[in-house]
Amino acid sequence: MMQNDTTYDVVITGAGIVGLSCALALAQRGIRLALIEAQSHPMQDLPLPTDPFDSKVVAITRASEHFLDRLGAWTIIQSSRLCPYQHMKVWDNVMDGRIEFSAMDFFEKNLGYIIEQRVILSALWQNVLQQKNIQIFTGTKIENVNFLMDEVEVSLTSNTLIKAQLVIGADGANSKLRELCQISTAGWDYHQSAIVATVEGTQSHYHTAYQRFAPSGPLALLPLAHPFQSSIVWTSSKEEASTLMAASSSDFAFILQREINGVMGEMRLIGERFIFPLRTHHANQYVMARSVLIGDAAHTLHPLAGQGVNLGLLDVASLVEVVAAAKTSHRDLGSLSVLKKYERQRKWHNQMMIWTMELFKQGFGSSSTILQRARNIGLNWVNKQSFLKQIFAKLALGTMGPIPSLAKGISERNSHAKNHIII
Repeated sequence: MMQNDTTYDVVITGAGIVGLSCALALAQRGIRLALIEAQSHPMQDLPLPTDPFDSKVVAITRASEHFLDRLGAWTIIQSSRLCPYQHMKVWDNVMDGRIEFSAMDFFEKNLGYIIEQRVILSALWQNVLQQKNIQIFTGTKIENVNFLMDEVEVSLTSNTLIKAQLVIGADGANSKLRELCQISTAGWDYHQSAIVATVEGTQSHYHTAYQRFAPSGPLALLPLAHPFQSSIVWTSSKEEASTLMAASSSDFAFILQREINGVMGEMRLIGERFIFPLRTHHANQYVMARSVLIGDAAHTLHPLAGQGVNLGLLDVASLVEVVAAAKTSHRDLGSLSVLKKYERQRKWHNQMMIWTMELFKQGFGSSSTILQRARNIGLNWVNKQSFLKQIFAKLALGTMGPIPSLAKGISERNSHAKNHIII
């Protein structure tokens, strides 16, 4: 790592999955950067096969798989624990409406992967630590920013001053950089909480992701590498979630088994339950001169489709392409004209995903008998329409909407290149 040099091309604040992938992608393109992480000892070791599963899991789409592969992280992830899922079953808990589809229906190897968050973090850290043009500052946070004509000065809580052309905020939903830049957000509180935990059944999950919708909120059962273990994301009202958190492990497992229609047989809880409130927000702007927001710092959405991290990785892929192109053409990396291209590419797509998730949430959360019947008829009708089911599959695969080149497979990139040949 570089020593005693506080001037860089880029500063990134936040070393979660989005921040690490951004640092790695930029460093691989010859950009010198500083990476700021609040934790003193970031997670760098892959879990042992005998370790219990992390309750925090991520549903990784095909686009995210391609991007992580290009970063060199996917090989490490594959060597650890992950579960490719081939089937998805979604149903309405009020009536009998359901949608079911499989990867083989669309000539895909799978519909995505369920991976522990720590596995992805470890894979990214291992690659980041090999980059000679990344200086890592751990155990400290961004405290202030001072925007000058040709650079930005970033003050850290450790009394360190860093200078760069551009500062990137990957510091989560409560972004300090967003606050310092006085960027406002639009959003709302769902008045719901989500419970995450690891469970085990007496029957295999058969590489299937299950999702049950009820007026109180969706319940997802996500398959893990162990054939009889899954991760749950159980969304409900804050009052119901508090009751579920207070229930004994056996009572919780019994209620879960009933609510998920016993798809994995008798269930038991493994480890702790965790709860977090649900809220959505969307930054009114992603960029200012010399600063840019990515991932949760720019947007959060309801977890019912598990798209949060995937949207953040698409942000990174788009931003890296823009910044790397500016570097190649010797342009100022922090200029507003450069950064606005990233904002144009990503803001409307993220907004569409937020609205889509809100539409699903409102539609399945309604207690209106008329809407429930219409919803039930609609689900069963869609289940018979292969072209509409393909849309749901594309949503799961993360291949809907504009996909940056860095998140495309080789065949997709080659096709894109051929379409732009000038004769």
